[in-house]
Order: sequence, then structure tokens, then C-alpha cells
Amino acid sequence: MRLLRAVFASAVGLCVLGGSSLAAIHVGPVHVKVMERTGDKQVSQTLEYPQKLASTPKLTASTPFSLAFTAFSDASHQNALALDQALVVMRHASTGDEVTLAGKMGAHGSYRVDVARKQFRAQLAGQPGKYTVRLVLGSFDQGALVYPVGEVQVAGKQARAADTVVYGRREEIRHRFGEPQKMPSVLVSLAFAVLAAAPLGALVAAWQRMGVRVRSVDGAAAGFLALVAAYMALAAAYWVGVRLLPTLAYVLALALPTYVAGQRALSRRRAAKQ
Repeated sequence: MRLLRAVFASAVGLCVLGGSSLAAIHVGPVHVKVMERTGDKQVSQTLEYPQKLASTPKLTASTPFSLAFTAFSDASHQNALALDQALVVMRHASTGDEVTLAGKMGAHGSYRVDVARKQFRAQLAGQPGKYTVRLVLGSFDQGALVYPVGEVQVAGKQARAADTVVYGRREEIRHRFGEPQKMPSVLVSLAFAVLAAAPLGALVAAWQRMGVRVRSVDGAAAGFLALVAAYMALAAAYWVGVRLLPTLAYVLALALPTYVAGQRALSRRRAAKQ
């Protein structure tokens, strides 16, 4: 950035020194405004080159600053000029840091530079103080013009300096691993296993009371028992880690086949007893 500024400053200097061979840039009235967010004007002044601001306006995030002008190729201000470069350069009086703002071209060679809240916070608020404002205009055909407009006072909060990088040995990083999760006692685990297996024992006891024998199981009963085993496997999978929605989907998929297989098994058993 500094290199570009130096190159541009050199180009402007060459254009100014070579002014005898180039036509001059003439700037019309420069309108400077500092306004409140409500639209009330704090400062509104029209400058004629080389006139400067009569006062030092104070700029804040809530007081937009605007500068508008028109460039001409003749002293009578009859022929508007389209510039190749139209900049407003704000230079900090103490540090020398510069903020460069590009002008937006309008109709008939008119230009305007606005410093709204977003630009103010990004480029000016971090370095408050007094700034000199210059209008830097350039044209390959007409030469260059540097117009010191005046000074403005920027209000804000000084930005904190970046942390200094210190090279050398750093403090040792001590990592503390998380403590192991507390597990229930062995008796609690065994009691839970017994309670989980109790429904299976109740099912076997009910089959014995009904007179079910493994040897007498036919194809329909075997299919029904296989589906019951699938339900048990699904419950175990849900306990291990399968999520609820997939588990419910599998349960619904097994519901109809289980109902049909159970009906067939009971029908055949009833027919066998008759």
C-alpha cells in the first residue's frame, strides 16, 4: 500500500512539474457537508479553489461526511472533465497515516465522496485525532491538481495495539484428562440383567402351560417365533445404539408379518386340537 502511494505521489508530482506542457485541471465549487443522522446540518460550506474550510468540523459515526465537486478543463467552468483519478486523501496529523477514499463519478464530470457509518468505523474510528483533507485529482490529458481542503477532527476510541510476538521457550502445556465415568456396582448390573431376561422366562413358562413343544412346531409357528426373535434383536439393537426413529420404522415393518404369522399358527393349532 505504501509503495502504491509513493508511486501515485511521484506521478502526481511529475504531472505538476510538467504543467507547462499539459493543460490544467480546474475544479468548481467544492461542497462540504457534515450532517447528523436526523438530517440536521452541522457544517455546510461551499469552497472556491483555493479556499479552505473556515472551521474544523468534528466527525463521528453518527455524522456522515460528504464532499462533492465538479472538474472542468477550462477556467471558465464551461467544459466538464472526466478524471482518471479522483481521490480524497485524509492524513493523520500525528502519525502520518493516510486514508484514501475514491470519488464516485456522477453526471457531467461531477464527483462525490461519502464517509458513512460503515466506512467511518472501518477506517477512521480506530485512530481518532486531527486529519488534513486533500483533494487529489489526475488526468492523463489535463495533468494533476492537489487541493488542500482543510482539517477535520475525528472522534473515536484508540484501537489497541496488536499483541507483541515473543520468541523463545513457552510454558509447558499440561493436559488434564477427564476422569473416568463412574459405573454402577456389579450387583446393580446383575439385577438389571435379570430384570431384562425376566420377560423371556415368562414367555417360556407361558408356552409350557399352553403345551407348546419344540418338536411339534410347524412352519407357521416357526415363522412366528422367528419374528418374535426379530423383535427381541431389535430391542437389543436399540439398547446398544440404534436411534429411536429407525427402531420405530423397523417395528412397523415387522408388525403386519407378525400378526399374519401369529394368526396362522393359532389357526393351525386350533384345527389340530379339533
